[in-house]
Amino acid sequence: MKRLITIHLLFAILLAACGPSAAATLQPLAASTNEAEATPPASETLAPTQTPEAEPSTTPTPRPTFGPTPTATLLPELILPSPAPSEPVFDVWDGLPTYLADSRPGFYFRLRYNTRVWAQTTDNYGQPALGHRDIPYCVIAPNLTGGLAPGLQVEHDMRKIGELFFEINIALQQGARQFVTYQASDGVIFTSFQVDFEEQPDDCIAAAEIVLATLTSVSQSQATPPP
Repeated sequence: MKRLITIHLLFAILLAACGPSAAATLQPLAASTNEAEATPPASETLAPTQTPEAEPSTTPTPRPTFGPTPTATLLPELILPSPAPSEPVFDVWDGLPTYLADSRPGFYFRLRYNTRVWAQTTDNYGQPALGHRDIPYCVIAPNLTGGLAPGLQVEHDMRKIGELFFEINIALQQGARQFVTYQASDGVIFTSFQVDFEEQPDDCIAAAEIVLATLTSVSQSQATPPP
């Protein structure tokens, strides 16, 4: 019994002697452990998300370029019949006036032309026309169009050709003539023609006006139907 009491007293003295140093040793360890648990590793630390600003482009935006309107693909050149040896030097072309409401019913227009220079044919739009034998794409046809294509300008003129005064409209694109229209009335019929060309516009217009100078009206009973 005395031995047990002695052991307990020794144990109490030992704890009393070691207690402060043990507490001092354990306290920093606990604090270090708590800090380690509270502070995440550097690899797990999240930084605020930032959207990088777009850098200004160093390549300038190309400016639109403006140039001449591309030339439309030419329609096939008209195939004209060769003049027959017995064909008269001059012939007539009769047809309905383009302004029927402003013309007297039962009358056609009539043009007189040299068969060695012109030939009656059908143009690329299916209507009767006169084609020049020596000037490619030089054509006289009834003017049935209802307006101008974008990009065209018009110069107006009034001039006497033959016995009639014609209203003349010259269609231009960037200063270049594209075609010319002629309108006239003899008091019976009111009609319009268009002269088209690609090459030799001056020669084509001069040759066409020789034909237009013969414009007159003819009764339907005396008209010659187109071939």
